[in-house]
Formats: sequence, structure tokens, C-alpha cells
Amino acid sequence: MTQSDFLSDSWRRYRSTHVDPRGFVLDRRRGNGTVTSEGQGYAMLRAVWERDEAAFETLFEWSETHLKRSDGLYSWLWSPSTEELLDENSATDGDLEAAWAMLLAAEVFGRPEFRGRAVELLQAVRAHAAIGLDHGWFPAAGNWAVAGRVTNLSYFVPYAHPWFQAADPAGSWDGVTEVGYDVLERWLQEPGYVLPPAFVRMERDGRLSALAPEAGLQSDFSFDAVRIFWRVEADCRLTGNDRACSDPLGVARAAEALVVDGKIVSHYGLDGVPKTDEESLSFYAALLPSLRRHAPEVVEPVLTPRLRGAPLDELVAAEDRYWDRNWVWFGLALDAGIIEERTPGLPR
Repeated sequence: MTQSDFLSDSWRRYRSTHVDPRGFVLDRRRGNGTVTSEGQGYAMLRAVWERDEAAFETLFEWSETHLKRSDGLYSWLWSPSTEELLDENSATDGDLEAAWAMLLAAEVFGRPEFRGRAVELLQAVRAHAAIGLDHGWFPAAGNWAVAGRVTNLSYFVPYAHPWFQAADPAGSWDGVTEVGYDVLERWLQEPGYVLPPAFVRMERDGRLSALAPEAGLQSDFSFDAVRIFWRVEADCRLTGNDRACSDPLGVARAAEALVVDGKIVSHYGLDGVPKTDEESLSFYAALLPSLRRHAPEVVEPVLTPRLRGAPLDELVAAEDRYWDRNWVWFGLALDAGIIEERTPGLPR
């Protein structure tokens, strides 16, 4: 299978495998499967980019009925087997992906009611999932994380912030963008750090500190943190943000650590030392757009062979690779210019 075939056929196959007709996205990696707010947000975004209004509406309505909390956030984990919430807490990545999808859908489908709910969701994030700073604020990892000042840098979605600023001007989303780039750049200037973390504590001055191991949250560079590279590159491509395009992540230096014996694995320490031998297609795809810009010498020998032919054939045939099927699509679609082409400009 070619990348072009995968991109053109992926949504139909993804819907048939992972999207229940009732409107929830099934991730089969755990037991009988679970539903997450993250999965709902991803599918809503893909429905907008595929111009599938019926799918978007079904996903939206199901999420509103089953995940919406009294404070306006979404609960993050639901069981399709028991049809009940497994965890009522929120996950801010799911909330922000969904809010952006709603704003895009309002424009693409001419449905202003989606914009109204997006504004409510953004305001709920500010009210119930925000870390206060000396100058501004930054999203916490969820409502549960505010007291401990816990954030996850892979929840930083700067490409969506201009949309958020236009819809929710009191939110100072432009300031959130600056805080995000400040903390990334500061972290990677510290001796010994080559890769950005996932879960960390954010102090009032914006500095990051490691969480204690007993917190049970992944701070290494793995399946969460790899999204940071995609998100920064998406910001460069969609908004032209100078800070995004100037390589705040030091991609060339990171590439030297990431590529080991001709491959990229799925877990590294923040010093760039591999912690596994296992590979994941989602890593290759999520890193592809950023590496093509800043470290193109590794694209053809390392990434391209793994993102065409048999690996893609196996991926589309698998029913338990929800994460890979999302992030391979996101990576290839951003690299091919499809996300830029199908994301409308800010409404006037």
C-alpha cells in the first residue's frame, strides 16, 4: 500500500473498525475496549478534514450525552461493555482537540451551534483545568491535576490557539502559546536534556520539575511526548508561527539520539538513551513532518521504508491498533499537506 492509498482509504476503514454507529470510538487495546475523550476528539477532527458531517454530528452528540460533565469538561474514560464512566476526571488533550474540531466544524459545515459549545468547553478548561502562573496560565493535564500543578507538554496545541483566541478572547490563548514555547526552549537548554517530557510539574514562574516516581505518570519520551514534535510542526505549517518554524525542539540534535542502528524506538529517556527495542509506526509518522524540515537526511533511509508497503497493509488490517491508525494518518497527512489544505482559515 502506498501512502496515498492509505490516506485516501483510511477514514472509511477507520470508521468501520473503530467508530460505533452510536457515535463512540472504540480503542481495543484494553480488555473489551474503552472509549476516551482523546479518541472522540481525534475522530471529530478527522470527520471535519474528511468533510463527513454526519459522522461529526454523531460523534459530537454521543460525547455530549455520555462524557459531558456538569462543569462543561468531558470525562476521559467510558466503558462500552458496562455503558458507564470508568473515570469521571477530564483529560485536557481530549477537551482541546474536541474544541478545535467544533470550531472547524462550525465553519466547514455552517453550524454555529458547534462554535457555542466549543467556547463553553474552552472556558471550562480555563476555569477548571488551568495552572496559574506569575504571568498568564497554562493548561493542566486535567481537572484532577490543578492542585498538583501537573501538566503534560504533549497536550500543548499551539496551532489551534489562534482559533481559540478568536472564539474566547478573554482566555489569552496567545499568551498560552508563548508560555508553551518558553517552557520547551528552557527545558531543552538544560544540560543533559535532549527530548521533551510528557507529564511534569509547572512552577509559578513557568519552570518545569520532574514528578516523583510514585505519581505513576510517564515523564519519559514515549507515546505521549512524541506528539510534541507533530504539534510544533503543525503550528509552523498552519499558522506560520516564527517560534514554531525556528525549531524550538532542536530537531537535528534530537534526531541524532532518536535514530539508533537505523531505527527509531518507542521509549527514550529525556537524555535520549533508548529504553526499549520496540518500534511503532506512530513514532515514524508523528516525527516525519518535523524531521523532513529539520533533519531530512534521515527521512529516506529510516522513515520512508517503514511508512509504505507491507507495514501499511498490516496496519489497515489490524483492529487493535487504534493509536497507530490515528497517528500514522496524522503524520502522513501533515507531511503531504492535506491537513493544511483541509483546515479553513480563521473566520472573519
